[in-house]
Amino acid sequence: MATPVPVTMTQPSPASEGLLSQALALPDGWQRGGITFIDPNCLSPVVMGQCPSGEDLKPTQRANSFAFRSYDLIQAVECSTMGGLNVAGIADAEGQRTASFALARELLTGAASDRDNPEGQENPALVNTATDVGADFGSVAAALGCLEASLNAANSGRGGVVLVSIGFATQALAERVLWRDGARWRTVTGAPVIIDAGFDGRAPVADGTGVPPADGAPLYAYATTAVWAGVGSADTFADVNRAVNTAAARREQVAMAAFSPCAVFAAASTAATAC
Repeated sequence: MATPVPVTMTQPSPASEGLLSQALALPDGWQRGGITFIDPNCLSPVVMGQCPSGEDLKPTQRANSFAFRSYDLIQAVECSTMGGLNVAGIADAEGQRTASFALARELLTGAASDRDNPEGQENPALVNTATDVGADFGSVAAALGCLEASLNAANSGRGGVVLVSIGFATQALAERVLWRDGARWRTVTGAPVIIDAGFDGRAPVADGTGVPPADGAPLYAYATTAVWAGVGSADTFADVNRAVNTAAARREQVAMAAFSPCAVFAAASTAATAC
């Protein structure tokens, strides 16, 4: 019987719909540890007549400051040396293919930041900052309508971005409430919709990282004014352990995702459920 030949299979490219390809670019210098910024997206306007009367018609407002710290994306691989595989190449390729998923999941839950940063220095997470506007909408169209209306009321009509799971997006398309604009999906208001497997539809929580939705549970979508994401340069380290005939490689890449925390909302529909 012939012996199968070890080969490296051609793999598909990362999905073009994901967070990493659809989010805004991070500002220069974020790789040096993260960013801190003033979020002006909840500063509200005032309208005056031609002859304003009274005092203190427009009190000054203070925008809050937020910090997001960068983190490392790691892909580690170990194989037997008998296979003759390029483990460094595998680690590098799989690190690139899974980066968007990892960033989306961290943006949603803040799990790594919560686990590895000192108390009080955790990154904001969508599940901890979002206001839940309801989970019993009868259609995805109704959920999206309330979600966007809530966001635009809070940020004075600045618009925003909607972040959804695959299941939520599929139902939204079935209900014809998404439309294609080149490389983007958009809602009826023109808001971009980012679909990523890293967004699993979990519900917002007051504290912690939340839990994935159980089978049959409504899938949550999130909306915020802006989302940024990026990855830096990657370093790959490879080693061979002759004592046990294994080859290992580890790929490390600085990365970060951030959002506008001053106005974040979440909504779910019974028409889109977890499976």
